[in-house]
Amino acid sequence: MTEIFSRQDSTKKPAIIVRRILDLIDEGTLLPGEKLPNEMEIVRQSDISRASVREALSALELMGIIKRVPGEGTYISERGLAGKYTPKNILDKFLEDTERVGGSFEALEARMAIEPSVTMMAARRAEPQQIARMEALVEASVGALASHDAWQFMDLDGSFHIAVAEATNNETLMEISRDLLKRADVHMWQRYKEDLGLLEKTLESHRQILQAIKERDPAKAAFYSEKHLARCV
Repeated sequence: MTEIFSRQDSTKKPAIIVRRILDLIDEGTLLPGEKLPNEMEIVRQSDISRASVREALSALELMGIIKRVPGEGTYISERGLAGKYTPKNILDKFLEDTERVGGSFEALEARMAIEPSVTMMAARRAEPQQIARMEALVEASVGALASHDAWQFMDLDGSFHIAVAEATNNETLMEISRDLLKRADVHMWQRYKEDLGLLEKTLESHRQILQAIKERDPAKAAFYSEKHLARCV
C-alpha cells in the first residue's frame, strides 16, 4: 500500500490528519468515492495515536468530507471535492482550536446520539419552572447576540442544553449531559460559528426545541434537537 501519511513528532494532533486529508483532496490524490486507509494503517503511517486519528476522522465525517460505510470502510464523499467544504481559512482557525481541546468531536458525536432522546424526555417531563428557565436563557441569548457578545452567547448555549437535560428530572442523564458538554467545549466552536454566521441559526434552533417542549411534543423536540446538532459543523 502506498503510504500517504508521513510520520509526525506528536502523538496528540488530530488536526494534522485533518489537514493532510484536505490537502490530498485539494491536490487530487484523494478523489470522491476513494477509500481511505483504516484507522490502524493511518496510525502506522503517521505515528499519531489512535485516539487522535479517530478524533480526526470524526471531525471529517461531521463536516461531511468523509463517510463511513459499516463493514466496508471510510470513503471520500462527494462533498469532499475542493471548495465544497467549509472555507479553508475558517477551517484552519477552527483546527487551531481543536489542538487545544482533545476529544471534542467524539463528544459531539455522543451528544448527537444522546441529546435527541434527552430532549424527547424533557418534552414529557419538564416542569413549569424548568420551562421558564429555558425561556429566560433564550431571551438572554437574544441580548447577547444583539450586543455581539459571542462568548456570552456560547455560555448561554451550554446552559440551555443543560437546562433541557435538567428538565428530564433524571440525575443520570443530567450528569452525562454535563460531562459531554464539558468535553465538547462549546467555546471551541465560537470562532467557527461566528465566521459562518451560525449564531442566529443556533438561537432559532433553541427556540424550536423550547417550543416543542412547551407543546409537550416529544417527536418534534427530538427532531429539532437532532437537526440542531447536525448543524453544529
